[in-house]
Amino acid sequence: MRAMFDKLPDLIDPVYSSQHDKRFVARVNQERFPRLKQLLVSTEHDVEVDVHFYYHPQYKMHAFDMKLGTVFTLECQRSLKSFDYPSSSSVTGVFVESMALAEELPSDVEVYELSEEKISLMDLVEDELMLSVPLSAIDDASEMDYQNPPEEDALPEDKELEKKENPFAALKGLKDNPN
Repeated sequence: MRAMFDKLPDLIDPVYSSQHDKRFVARVNQERFPRLKQLLVSTEHDVEVDVHFYYHPQYKMHAFDMKLGTVFTLECQRSLKSFDYPSSSSVTGVFVESMALAEELPSDVEVYELSEEKISLMDLVEDELMLSVPLSAIDDASEMDYQNPPEEDALPEDKELEKKENPFAALKGLKDNPN
């Protein structure tokens, strides 16, 4: 079993890491991810990170498997109260020098183009975390403060609107009677 660290290395060489079968296991506070922090109400939780780099024999490319687990504290769009949203994700990705090399890969494999020798492992983790945040966070246990009235209790103005004649009905009569 690997030891869990409190932080991840920021810059890594993914080719070197995959050639040497490197694995990074850490627990990182959400506070360390500036873009993610903007989406959360609170950053009190940690993110459990497990990233394994290796050479993928089937794809013949440098690859990684990443597993993330955390709890996001979000604002419910229905009640505007904060709530905890558990999240776990796993992704398999490959590194390519050109996107043309990735055309025949399965759709469930993430492709990362290597433009530089080193990449930011923190950015890689943060990108995946941001994809796990729901666009419209709604706590299943929340209720709306406002309820629409039942149709039989419709307001009197609504009933008056239903009774009013269509103003174009008179024009229809003129069209039918040319004199």
